Amino acid sequence: MSGDEINGDTDAMREFASRIMGSLDKPPVSNISRSDGESTPCPGGLDDFCMHLAIAEGTTIRKLQTFITQAEQGFAAYSAFVQQTAASYLRADETARQEILNTFVTRRPEGLPSVDPRLLAPRAGQH
Repeated sequence: MSGDEINGDTDAMREFASRIMGSLDKPPVSNISRSDGESTPCPGGLDDFCMHLAIAEGTTIRKLQTFITQAEQGFAAYSAFVQQTAASYLRADETARQEILNTFVTRRPEGLPSVDPRLLAPRAGQH
């Protein structure tokens, strides 16, 4: 039946997971994401006019940091899932291979000759 099989390219899966993890080693989107979240002082004594902007900036930076952290954690979890899935594919493939080989060894019909009698006939293989 079409669509009843699972066909995973484990090499591609592992490569994909490695790329995700490699991207997480790079610095975040911008330096602002590394800010301590403190409000930026308003220059020139304009505290009354820009304090609301400074408060909004601090809030926004904290939200940006939270978003980046959650996105990175999500990518790391997805990468781990892909790695585990690739390993599961390989284990299942090996298990199926062993089952097939064991079937050939353990379920050999009785009474079969070790050599095909046609190969033992006089002048076998000669023209």
